[in-house]
Amino acid sequence: MMRTCVLRAFILFIYLSAASMARAGMQEIEWKYVSSGIEASDLHSLVVDPGNPDVVYASSYKTVYKTKDSGHTWTEVLSFRGTENGINTIAADPLNSQIIYAGTAAGLYRSRDQGLRWERIFNGLGNLENAVFSVTVNPNKSENIYTGTMAGIFFTEDAGNNWGKGQNLPSELTVTSIIADANLHIVYAASVRGIYKSLNSGLEWKRIYESDLDDEELHSFIMDETEDTGETDINSIRDKSHTRKILTDPADSRIIYAGTSRGLLISNDGGVTWAFAGSIGLVSHNVRDIAVTSTDIDHVYAATDRGIFRYSKNTDSWDELYKGIVSSDIRYMDFAPAAQNGPPALWAVTKMGIYKSSPLLPASATQNINPRYLRTDTGDVLSMFNHEPSIEEIKEAAIEYAEVSPGKIREWRKAAANRAWLPDLNFSYDKSKDWQRSDYFYSGKYVQDDTTKGKDKGWSISLTWQLGELIWNDDQTSIDNRSKLMVQLRDDVLNEVTRLYFERRRLQIELIMSPPGDNRIMIEKDLRLQELTANIDALTGSFLSRRLAK
Repeated sequence: MMRTCVLRAFILFIYLSAASMARAGMQEIEWKYVSSGIEASDLHSLVVDPGNPDVVYASSYKTVYKTKDSGHTWTEVLSFRGTENGINTIAADPLNSQIIYAGTAAGLYRSRDQGLRWERIFNGLGNLENAVFSVTVNPNKSENIYTGTMAGIFFTEDAGNNWGKGQNLPSELTVTSIIADANLHIVYAASVRGIYKSLNSGLEWKRIYESDLDDEELHSFIMDETEDTGETDINSIRDKSHTRKILTDPADSRIIYAGTSRGLLISNDGGVTWAFAGSIGLVSHNVRDIAVTSTDIDHVYAATDRGIFRYSKNTDSWDELYKGIVSSDIRYMDFAPAAQNGPPALWAVTKMGIYKSSPLLPASATQNINPRYLRTDTGDVLSMFNHEPSIEEIKEAAIEYAEVSPGKIREWRKAAANRAWLPDLNFSYDKSKDWQRSDYFYSGKYVQDDTTKGKDKGWSISLTWQLGELIWNDDQTSIDNRSKLMVQLRDDVLNEVTRLYFERRRLQIELIMSPPGDNRIMIEKDLRLQELTANIDALTGSFLSRRLAK
């Protein structure tokens, strides 16, 4: 069997990747975990400072966090803990990096000093108008701001002093995304009922794509969620919606992209006609968010519940960007400003924290590889981990811990079939007493003629079989429904544990072959290794740690 030197394989991989990306227009990327220090686990929105790629804002429902050093440290800049208010989305002014917006359940807030102080600049009439789900600022005019609420679209042309409401929209329209075209007067909006377009700066709207989902259903869902928890789960709202995000192509504003629950929707004529992009290579059509950048006009990036995928307009196909990212549950993305010495970073909010993309190291970077391993074969390196459980063992442990084994479904079906052989048992027992007496009148008085007493008792037992249930019974329908849910759960568990396992293995090999010289970086990587181990333990009932302890 051919065995390849690690260095040669690495160089070959870089060469092939570089050649492939040169044809595609952008380098292959890997992901780095950058949310250490953020306490919240329900992050759902993120925006990169348009003037400084190192400044990023991320939000949970109660808190907005800020980093000034590209994700090494985070601080809170806005908090609604202890209040009924919550944050649905955040946005940045594309022309003024000092200004940040937070769309909340109680209106729109603005900071003019990068999050130090906040003021509310919009609040509607009632809860529906107050609930701001989307915010955008016109890229050519900062004073022109649009907010999407549960009651339509509101806009201002004087930085929030006066607000108008979009006309020709349903009264209870939940708007999930708004984008202002390069043309000052054209605006697009994505909603539960489809996509709308305005030709006069948001005053009047016309539907250009119709969704088959009912907005009243989503409205009822949101109200039920709010009543039960006191909070609005923005992730659930986005997943419930059909159209989640809308963007225009950075090279041609007539081309519009929409991320939907059924894939990537594209219009090449300003919304007159629409068609879904190809699905080759796209594991999940549940597109939650999309992102584009002017430095890579040939691709559209999509966040799904199964990972991050990149769509090629040239080939009408997708490829997954998974290297280094352990969570497949992607919620939101945003590109940083274009860098002078390389492609811009793509930031992603996932169920397990925030990740930042970076190009793979060039072949020249291999000079940092530990000389001890320059002549080591691949098999020799991988043999260092023979004492650890294999991925198959980890998967089996995860299935057992989550109780989602395929054999469990077979046992359910077998038990349902055997149930027909068990009869229905009915047992009854009756007991009664009787007393009779007859009297008659004789010689001026009543005379007792006869008195009788008696006791009756009896019992019965019966057995009945429903032999028709040997062929089919109602339990089979319930089992079918439960099996579908179990298969989905098993796929989710296996997908998650597989990502964690191989990300941990990549980090182990990196620490062995190319250990960082900086102690701080070494500590961070070691902590990351422990975190990955703990995540695998959480899905396997500490199976990995128990094996390592042996």
